Formats: sequence, structure tokens, C-alpha cells
Amino acid sequence: MSVRIDLKAKPFYLSDEAIAWVEETLASMSLNDKLGQLFCPGAMGDLDTLLADMDRCGMKPGAILFRKSSAEVLRGKIKKTQDRYEIPLLVAADLDRGASNVIEEGTPNGHHMQIAATGDPNLAYRAALLCARQCMATGTNWDFGPVTDIDFNPYSPIVNVRSFGSNPETVAEFSSQYARGLKDGGMLACAKHWPGDGRDFRDQHFLSSVNDLSVEEWDKTYGMVYKRLIDEGIPTVMTAHIKQPAYTKYYNPDIADRDILPGSLNKDLHEKLLRGKLGFNGLIVTDATSMVGFVERTPRSKAVPLAIANGADMFLFNRDLEEDFEFMKQGYEEGVITPERLDEAVTRILALKASIGLNEKKANGTLIPPIEALEIFKDPAGPAQAKEIADKGITLVRNEEGTLPLDVNKQKNIYVIVIGDNAPGYHTANFGYHKLFISELEKRGFNVILYDNDNPNVPFSIGKLRLSELKKRVDVICYFANVQTSGGDSAARLSWPGVRNTIPVSISDVPTIMVSIDNPYLLTDASGFRTYVNAYTSEDVVVKTLVEKLCGESEFKGVSPIDPEAGIFSKYM
Repeated sequence: MSVRIDLKAKPFYLSDEAIAWVEETLASMSLNDKLGQLFCPGAMGDLDTLLADMDRCGMKPGAILFRKSSAEVLRGKIKKTQDRYEIPLLVAADLDRGASNVIEEGTPNGHHMQIAATGDPNLAYRAALLCARQCMATGTNWDFGPVTDIDFNPYSPIVNVRSFGSNPETVAEFSSQYARGLKDGGMLACAKHWPGDGRDFRDQHFLSSVNDLSVEEWDKTYGMVYKRLIDEGIPTVMTAHIKQPAYTKYYNPDIADRDILPGSLNKDLHEKLLRGKLGFNGLIVTDATSMVGFVERTPRSKAVPLAIANGADMFLFNRDLEEDFEFMKQGYEEGVITPERLDEAVTRILALKASIGLNEKKANGTLIPPIEALEIFKDPAGPAQAKEIADKGITLVRNEEGTLPLDVNKQKNIYVIVIGDNAPGYHTANFGYHKLFISELEKRGFNVILYDNDNPNVPFSIGKLRLSELKKRVDVICYFANVQTSGGDSAARLSWPGVRNTIPVSISDVPTIMVSIDNPYLLTDASGFRTYVNAYTSEDVVVKTLVEKLCGESEFKGVSPIDPEAGIFSKYM
């Protein structure tokens, strides 16, 4: 083997036998075999079509990522893919909300911020442990998590509830426990998004965003979080399309601002900061290369091989699989990727697989657990844990007028206005929760009057009705908000439906509340609300638990891991 990496050190901890497998496998591989290992395509559509595409261009991938399906269907897809290749694959998933992200029967842990709101790092460990065990039952072995970003900017459309909060120490502790839970469940963890999201109000799906901290500030915050996880053996890091100008200029003082590359393409941030200063020995995987941030300043034909040449070990997703594979091959032939750099990347990929025994499982036929392993999804411990996280995480931010708890004998008529909670075409499963919310209120005897944006005067408009008449018909006005980015938005802000028909003009005359089941910063657009609740996650168990708390059946226990007023309004209230 031409490249020497300490495979006995963290995070690999390989035995002599495992190291021999890595070395022998690398030595037996053709150029196409090695280049294929660099790729982690996404199986977003028909699996057979993807497999045929890879066969046509001679790619044998190192990893694959699947989207949501039933446990049995997912297991079948993974088995079919693993059976096809001699070298076992890493099987990845984005599990920011728990196993439910990729498995229909999976337990929803809730967003990271909901877990942090419980104040209990052990719940982060338990959530990750269960997530890992459920995913491993299907053959999924790599989680692109925990999210280690710090939610400094309340207007970030991409971090928000995916973060454990705005306090670096909280993010470090909860990320550490989450990563430990994944490891104890047999699953690989991945800290993301290097060099740290949460400073910018923009999204790297649409541009290269910026982490604007100074070197000293970065070291105390993001650097501290990454250093802790690296010291504890985090096996992989996801490098994102985020610029870090201060450190780039620290290592390259003469660089022009326009020439600063995002993390995914930045050699100094990979080799000098991540591997050098922080001592990371594990695998670096790019964030999705289908984002604008990846190619904003670099043509794709150059960016594809440059990502590997400049320190990433694995390439996530494709614009066109065959074309990207050709770009990678051309980059090697032109010397952009040296033989040594290619061998280094492939060595880490193989070592990562050996670190969780994929080579041994492939050899003895246990790479995919038996079908009986799916019985884990019948275990009532899963729903019980989801309920516990929801119960301990939902946060009463304001109740200044004592409107809560709701009393059906005194506040029978509730006028509900829904903000967001529609399906724009991306996370379609995360919308429509107002129906469950209303149903739960009606079960308790409340008369719910739902504002209809298509027919704002039916049965009546709160914006046009006299206050004296409104008070006779309505006891409480409730704004139910599910405001989240859709993958096609560049902001997550409150937008009142019906133009001005629904703005809270009667907020000082009729008891008015807002509940948010996603974005926790809606007070920045609605500072006058005296009663406000953050629930952090759009899931059935969260909405049901939320109604229990609104009605006084359960006390509010959550403590906000961020400032829901974003530091803007407190001194004026």
C-alpha cells in the first residue's frame, strides 16, 4: 500500500486481520474499482435504473443512500444492492428526526432541538441508540448525523430545529451523546456540516454560504465541538459548501476574497485545520454535490475531481452519474487526483467498512440481518420513547395572560388559523398536522372554527367582524404554525395567510395564542403574542402531546435551547 494511514488508531481501531483485508483489497482493485469507491449515489427513484446506470459506466460504488420506504422494502433494496458487489457498501441515510426519516415504521426522535429542549443529554444517547438499532435491522449502517451546527442565526433556513441549540457547550454535549448512541447501536456517525453552519441566513443549496467567525471565535465554538467529537472517535465528517474566510486567510494570507473556496473544495480547511490542527483521521464525505454552493465558482467538470484532490474521501450524490464518473476519471488522468491521494481516500473508505465489520459480515453471509430483525418495529419501547421526548421537550415560551391551560367550560369556541402546514413538494410528509390538532381539540369538546383561506368570510372573518361581536363568537384565537423550509425556499419566516384577513389585530382584545411545531423563532415576526408555545417537530406524537399540554392534562417541561425572541424584543416587552 503506497499510502500510510494509522488504521489501528481512532476512529478505525483495526486489527491486523482487518488491516490485511484493507491492503489486499486495495491492491486487487482496478482504477475503475477505486474511482467507484469514491461515490455515494442517492437511490431516489427506481433502484434497478440506478444499478443499470452504474453498470453502464463501470461504477462499483463505495456507498449508497436510500430514501424512505417500509422496513421490509428497504431491507430488500439494501440486500439486492449488497448482493451485487463483492466489496460491501456503506448504506447511508439522513436521520435528523430519527429512524422515521428512512423507515415508515421507524420511531420519530424529533428534531435535535426538541431533544435538547428536554435538557437531558441521556435522551440524545437513547434516541440515537434506538435509531441505530432500528436502522441496522434493515442493513442501514451510516447516519449523516449528528448535526453539530450551532444555531447562532435565527434566520438560517437550513439549521434551525436541526441543531441542538445556540449554546456551543449544549451542542457539544448533546452531539457527543448522540454520536455515542449511534456507535453503541452499531452505526457509523457523521458530524455535519463542516466547517460549521448556523452563522449565515442563507442556504448552500442556492449558494456558498459563509461562516464569518474569526479564528479565535471559531476555535471556541465550532472548533470546540469538532475537537470533542474527534477526540471521542467520531468516524466521519461531512464537509459542506460553506466558506470560512478567517481560517482560509490564516493559512493563505494572500488569497483574494473571490477565490475562497467552500469547505467541500477547500484543501486548507481539510488538511491543515480538520486533519492537522484537530487531528481527524477518519473519513471526509462531501455534502450533496447537487447544490449550487458546490459549483458556484468552479465548473462541475473541475469541481468533481477537485473535491477529492483537496481532501474529501467520498463524493455524495450526482447531477448525472455517468457524467460525474467521467469527470472524476478525467481528473485522475489529468493529474488533478494523484495516485497517492486516490489510494488514501479509498484506504479510508475500506477501513471505515472494516471498522464495523462489513468485510467479515459479507464473508459469512450476515451483512443483512434476518427478516426476524424487523420485529424491533413492534417493540412498544419505540413509541414510548418518542412520547417521552415530546413530553419533556415541548416548551411554553409565554403565558403572560394565563390563557393556558384551555378550559372547555370557559373557552369552548376556538378560532384556528393555520400558517404554513402545506405541502410544497419536498418534505410532503411533514405537513397537514393542523387536521390532527383540530381533531384532538374536538375530542375534548371544543368547538373549532377553522379559517378558510379560500373562503375567508365563511363562517365569518375575524378581521372584519366588530370586536363586540367577535368576543361573543370566539373565546380564543389560535394560530397553528408549521413553518419550515421546503428545499426550494431560502427563508423560513412567518407569512400571514389571506393577506390581511388573519393578522392578529384583535390580539389585545381576544385571548390569542400561537403554537409552532417547527421554526421556534416565529416571535421575531409576531412579537405581540402573549401566549406562545414551541414544539419543534411536526410529528403525530408531538401534536397529540402538544394538545394535552394546552389543555392542562400534562405540564410543560421543555426549556428552550435558543432565545425564541432572537435577542430582539426582550428589552422592549
